[in-house]
Amino acid sequence: MKERCVSFVKGVVFAAASMALYALALWLLISLLFLVISMEEGTDNLTDYAFSLTQSMILLSQGIGFQSKTITLSVIPLTLTVLMLWLLASLARRHKLSLAAYVGGLMTWISINMAFTYHVSVGLLDNIGIVAVKTGMVFTLAFLLGAFPVSQTYQRMKTFADQHVSRELKRALSLGVALGMTLLAIYMLVACIDVVVWIIYGWDAVSRIFELDAMGVGSRIMTSVCSLAWLPNLCIWSLSWIFGSGFRIGELAHFTMWIGQSTDLPGLPLFGIFPQAIGNDGLRTFLLSLPLIISIVCALAFMLSPTGFAIRAPHAGDNRDTVVRHVITFAYPLGAFCISGALVALGSSCMFALSNGALGAHRLAHVGVDVVASASAVGHPTIVGLFATWAAVIVADAAWYGLRLCWSRLRPAKNRSSTEHTADGQPRGVTSTPVNANMTTTTKEEQDGINEQAD
Repeated sequence: MKERCVSFVKGVVFAAASMALYALALWLLISLLFLVISMEEGTDNLTDYAFSLTQSMILLSQGIGFQSKTITLSVIPLTLTVLMLWLLASLARRHKLSLAAYVGGLMTWISINMAFTYHVSVGLLDNIGIVAVKTGMVFTLAFLLGAFPVSQTYQRMKTFADQHVSRELKRALSLGVALGMTLLAIYMLVACIDVVVWIIYGWDAVSRIFELDAMGVGSRIMTSVCSLAWLPNLCIWSLSWIFGSGFRIGELAHFTMWIGQSTDLPGLPLFGIFPQAIGNDGLRTFLLSLPLIISIVCALAFMLSPTGFAIRAPHAGDNRDTVVRHVITFAYPLGAFCISGALVALGSSCMFALSNGALGAHRLAHVGVDVVASASAVGHPTIVGLFATWAAVIVADAAWYGLRLCWSRLRPAKNRSSTEHTADGQPRGVTSTPVNANMTTTTKEEQDGINEQAD
C-alpha cells in the first residue's frame, strides 16, 4: 500500500513538472513574440497577454479550440502537440512509472487543464466534460508511449507471446507493422519535400504579404518561427494535394493539382506559400503514381531482402513436402501486407482528421482536407501496390521454379544424346586379331593330301 501511495505521488509530480516545463517554454516564446512586435510597432507592452495566450495555446495543442470577437481558431498546432507528447513520454520512460503513477498523473493533468479554462481571456469551443476527455486522452497516449514499453506488464506479454506464438507469425506481425510505419514515414517525407518546394516558389508572395502588413524584420522572423507550430498540418495537407485530393481554406480557396484558386483570403503570411495548379500532365501523373510506386518498391524489399521474408524459388531437387512448405510461406507476407494496408489507411485517416479545423465561424468554418477522399487517395493505391507485388512475386517464383525443373530434366537427356552421338560418329576400323605364336601353320600341299585321303 505504501509503495502505491509513493507511486501515486510520483505521478502527481510527474504531471505537474511536465506541464510546468511545457508552459514555461511556450510562455517564453510568446512573450518574445509580443516583445518584438511591441518594439517594432511602438505600441504598449503586449507581454501582459502572454500568460493568457499561453494557456489558450496549451489547450489548443490538445484539440480544444477557442474564439474571440474577431477570430475563431481550432486548427491544432501539431508541432506543439508532438512536443507535448514527446516530453510526457520521455519523462514517463525515464522514471518507469507504474499504474498508480498513471492515475495520479492523469488526475493532476486534467485538473491543471480544467483550471486553465477559468483563466483564459477567450471563449472555448468545448465544455468542461469534453476538455477533460481530450486532455485525458493526450496524457494517456503519452503515458502509453513512454511507460508501457518498459513496464512489467509489457514484459509479461512479450514472454507469453514468445511461448505461445510461432516465430514465423511474430515475424509477420512485426514486419507488417514495420512496413506500414515505413510507408507512412516515406509519404510524410515526400510531403515535407513538397512543402519546401511550396516555400521556395511562394516566397515572393509571402514577402508581399509581409510588406502589406507593414511587418519589420523582427516581426517577420518571429511570425515565421511561430508558423512552424502548424508545419505538420501543412505537410499533411500537402500529402493530400500530392496524391490527388487537395485541401480547402473554407469557402475562400480550393487547392488541387488541377485547381489553384483563392478569393479574399486573410492576410496571413502562411497563406502565401499555397501552391498553384500543375500544368504538366507528365509531372501530375508521376505525383499521382507515387503511392503505387513507393508501395511496390517497399513491398519488394520486404519480400526479397534477407532481413524481410527472404522469398526464394525452390530448387529442382526439392521434394514435394519442401515445395508445399514454400508455398505456405506466402501466407505470411500476405498477412503482413494486410496489416500494413490497414495501418496506412487508419494512420492517414487519423492524420487528416487531426490536421483539420476552423479559422472562423462562417466562410472559414472548415479548413483542411476531405478526410474520406484523402484517405482513399493514399490508401487505395498503397493497398493495390502491396497485393500486386505479392501476386507478381508468386508468379515470378513459380516461373523460376518451372524453369529450374525444365532445365534439370533437359540436362540429363542432353548429356545422353551427346554421348550416343559421339559413339555413332566414331570411324569403324578393322580390328586385327593377334596371331598366336604356337599355332601350327598348314601348307597348301599338306591340305591337298588331307583332301585326297578323305576321298
